[in-house]
Amino acid sequence: MRQESKRDSEPDAVLIVGVSRSGTSITRDIFNKHSRIAIANENHYLGHLLPWEGARHYFRRLGDMNNDDVVRALVEFIYSGEFRRRSRLRDVSAYWYWLKREVPREEIQDLLLASDRSEKGIWEAFLRVYANRRGKVIIGEKTPTHLAYVETLLAWFPDARIIHCMRDPRAIYVSELRRRVRPLWTATGRAETFPYRWLAKVPPLMKWFVLVQVVWAWAAAVHRHRTLSECYRSRYRLLRFEELVASPKETLEDVCQFIGVDFEPQMLEQEVTSEGARVGEIGFDAGAADRWRTRIGPGAKWAIESLLGHRLEEMGYSATD
Repeated sequence: MRQESKRDSEPDAVLIVGVSRSGTSITRDIFNKHSRIAIANENHYLGHLLPWEGARHYFRRLGDMNNDDVVRALVEFIYSGEFRRRSRLRDVSAYWYWLKREVPREEIQDLLLASDRSEKGIWEAFLRVYANRRGKVIIGEKTPTHLAYVETLLAWFPDARIIHCMRDPRAIYVSELRRRVRPLWTATGRAETFPYRWLAKVPPLMKWFVLVQVVWAWAAAVHRHRTLSECYRSRYRLLRFEELVASPKETLEDVCQFIGVDFEPQMLEQEVTSEGARVGEIGFDAGAADRWRTRIGPGAKWAIESLLGHRLEEMGYSATD
């Protein structure tokens, strides 16, 4: 079957970035409903919170990808489980499990061998195999920490569209803390990542660590927004979680126009997964925007507002709420 071509108005790629727990996952789910866009799950290819934990840094150690044997060694590295075994601080990202489960190694090997063997070409092959599996034309990917690498992404894909998900940091703190204090295991049975499996044993220390992490990451995201909105006006857009859940149709029509695709009604057919009265329903839970207010402690609220004060106001979040 002949692969449909990309239209002139359509971008090279749609890439979703932002602070973790800011709505990147629901944004990925929404755009995967679009008939022409395939957003692969996070693979941390360029880098992680620790830059050298990015997948490409592991792949570099295998040798020069211009050598066919090194490309075959890369495929073996992923499919044999060696990539997972060598990941020191955390389990490998969700994409790599999807790849092993859904794509025969010969298929991805052929795509990699046919690429230009650059780091961009290798990554594009990984994104393309995901799009091919879904029968879509426009490739995409969601890795929150790729926010630090937007300049590289746009150098690799000059006509890409970057969607930067933003959410109130007080809501992020509540969501992240709830996520980390529960016993977490990966789909393969691997325990929660360093350092959370130890911090969970000392709840006050966990709260302090998560608060510092959220404040640091959110302040950095605001700084990145200032730079990116100034330098890449036509290729970068901020998407606020609160606007998305409050006015999904209007917000998504605007985002689709930015991307260069038509809005499609099925994008609104999302199952509510947040913990509220509407969980399991189809649609968007507007209450998810403000639920943090009843769940955040006064000390954490004061600390976040004190540390991020003027940045909160700059991004449209009142520090007096």
